[in-house]
Amino acid sequence: MQKYEVLGEKECKKRRTIADAIDVLHKNVGFESADRGQIRVGRMRLPSMDVVGLTCVSFESAVRQKTFIVWLPAAVKFKAISQGRSLIDDIGRLDDATVDGAGNVELCDGTLIRAVEIILAELPYKLTALDQAIVSLTISHLGAQNKCSYSSGGLFSEHPEDDPTTGFIDCSKLAGLQIPELKVIKGYIKDRAPRLDSLSEQKISDTLRKFGMRIPVARPRRG
Repeated sequence: MQKYEVLGEKECKKRRTIADAIDVLHKNVGFESADRGQIRVGRMRLPSMDVVGLTCVSFESAVRQKTFIVWLPAAVKFKAISQGRSLIDDIGRLDDATVDGAGNVELCDGTLIRAVEIILAELPYKLTALDQAIVSLTISHLGAQNKCSYSSGGLFSEHPEDDPTTGFIDCSKLAGLQIPELKVIKGYIKDRAPRLDSLSEQKISDTLRKFGMRIPVARPRRG
């Protein structure tokens, strides 16, 4: 059975290029210019319904009888140099590409590229203060505080009539809420948080979409 080992996992978010991943392999397992690694890209669907790529560089070491893996942050696209020209493409095109110790990459279709840098995906790792207010006040308007709270640790808003933007939101429970029109949410937010009077409907829409609470229906293209 093939053995696997992930290298430099704690530094994953700091990497931006295939060269960064190769450097980890070089320092830890002696990946040299004559060696060949493989780039793999998995897919992950976000609550917003956007799909991002989870990219890694792997190296199967015959000497150590183990495959070493170095991860890069989630990305949607990558940029590179191909035949002296800049290239930007979907991150999925890197899947099953090969890479040498100098960072030269050969895609599945034979295209040769270098200086490969990922373009990061925007992931809702944590709420900004504004996102917190929008999401919390929307939940408060729906009266869904109990439904959207963690099962332990108390409600995200023990006293919503005083401050509906404090506490603990379980983001996994946000999908499926019946969200009213944006103008209704905007009016409620304005009433409860006058400091957000200038908040636009677009910002409300963007935040709710990011957390899977409101997914706009794509309009069919006209021929």
